[in-house]
Amino acid sequence: MQFDAKALQSRLTGRKMGWLLHYRETVDSTNRFAMGLAREGAPEGTVVLADRQTAGMGRLNRAWQSPPGCNLYLSVILRPAVAPPEASRITLLTGVAVAEAIASICPAGVGIKWPNDVQIRGRKVCGILTEMATAGGSRAVIIGIGLNVNIKRENFNPGHRDTATSLWEETGREHSREDMAFLLCERLERWYETFLHAGFAPVREEWLARSDMAGKRVRVLFRGEVQEGVVEGIDRDGALLLADGQGDVRRITAGDATIMKE
Repeated sequence: MQFDAKALQSRLTGRKMGWLLHYRETVDSTNRFAMGLAREGAPEGTVVLADRQTAGMGRLNRAWQSPPGCNLYLSVILRPAVAPPEASRITLLTGVAVAEAIASICPAGVGIKWPNDVQIRGRKVCGILTEMATAGGSRAVIIGIGLNVNIKRENFNPGHRDTATSLWEETGREHSREDMAFLLCERLERWYETFLHAGFAPVREEWLARSDMAGKRVRVLFRGEVQEGVVEGIDRDGALLLADGQGDVRRITAGDATIMKE
């Protein structure tokens, strides 16, 4: 289905997120496109949206399946006055916003998996990639969001059919990508404003309420190192807290977390 970018732009007029919208039929990566705009001085709230990506990327340089006509691939440029190490909080904030948007149309089973996935019934429906752009002394945070909207199970890459899902698969009906894009921008704007004015604490509280990781045993892999433990939550910086069973709690600041089967 053709994406109506003009209609979306009209709906976003006057908002802080998406007031400036760059739509392209095809890009290599919306994050890469947004990175270039940010380095040229694009203002906060600029949104890049594409119908198709030829080189969509997730975390750790993993390819993100990006066929045309069915999903959302968008990136947002933010310019928060935070230090680079605090950018991870923006990832968790985005997860909260995305989960809230999805839950408004698919209430059952929506959860957040640290650090950057939104799931429905344990299957990935959205990935988030946060990157930094620096030019001329100014810094920007690029948030990339890939949301599976109308893709069907048989069209997923074979290796992802049992671990990924879409809004169509979960609800049995097609969804307007323009409506979802608007909803994402609206919820992201709300939580970003909360973060700027009230800090990370309310974001952390909502993240914990929407995640079912607490109490689960997980394995975290980062740069060849594996750590295991029971999730106690996240701290005020957004780090994952893992209890090792010996009374020690470790802070995990990066890595891929996998919930282990009982």
